Amino acid sequence: LPTATSRSMIRDFRTLIRKAADSGPKRVAVIAPHEPSSLVAISEARDKGLARGVLIGHRDLIEDLLKSLGISSSAFEFHHEKNMDRAAEHGVALAVSGEADLLLKGNVSTNSLLAAALRGAQSLKTGSLLSDVFIFEDVREGKRRITIASDGGVNVAPDLKQKISIIRNAVAVAHALGIKVPKVAILSGVEKVQPEVRSTVDALALSKICSYGDMPDCIVDGPFALDNAISPEAAKIKKVESPVAGVADILILPDLEAGNIFGKSLVYYGGKDLAHVIVGARVPILISSRSDPPGARLASIALGILVASLHRSKD
Repeated sequence: LPTATSRSMIRDFRTLIRKAADSGPKRVAVIAPHEPSSLVAISEARDKGLARGVLIGHRDLIEDLLKSLGISSSAFEFHHEKNMDRAAEHGVALAVSGEADLLLKGNVSTNSLLAAALRGAQSLKTGSLLSDVFIFEDVREGKRRITIASDGGVNVAPDLKQKISIIRNAVAVAHALGIKVPKVAILSGVEKVQPEVRSTVDALALSKICSYGDMPDCIVDGPFALDNAISPEAAKIKKVESPVAGVADILILPDLEAGNIFGKSLVYYGGKDLAHVIVGARVPILISSRSDPPGARLASIALGILVASLHRSKD
């Protein structure tokens, strides 16, 4: 399998899906696919050679939905389970046993799925922190690219140690996308350290800690306000000098509230699709919102496949 150093950089979702197909198909366990979006996404993933769908939920309901969508049920493996919590536990068991390569959230809450993933002796724990990493297509200075952000859905108010893990997980996703030495911006509301603004103090500490050589495969700096992290012009106007200023590949948000609001703003104001993957478990866990369109879920499946493939190549 290709490694991060040999992988060409992925700049859009179309290329993401094509590259993932080269590593597929993977077995994707879909938890409670009781709504059209996840079924359309797993069907498209199957058609594009990315995935083989394992549908875990109320079989009669799922088959009725498939029929209404004009999708044949014969292409899927079914595991009948009416209770959504037990469906999540069953999906986790398949992942633990190696019978599923990824987990995809259907009509089940993120909390229920993660609780199942982390509960008991037979869990998906690795000793690493789990964090949500999401990506979106971006255009800067006329060039198409993918930007990475974290954490948008798991860690509520991460401390310094947790933020280091969040950075590591995001960097792993960057490597899966072919970004060899990603530039990581630690975001706050301002770009100057202010003792009363905790996120600026954390950003200074994180940039110093990461400069000691523990993470040689990325460049970390902060604090940045969003504008001078992604806009060279804004960085120049505000006299922010840093190898990360204006050209950040990864945006680290200060807490879950900021990450969630930023992500939803991209969707509802910016009209962007987001691909989400939870990193840090034994298999990637895909937590697209239940309101996300099939295209976003398909991109999440592709992202999860690349992350899983890179993880296996390092193993």
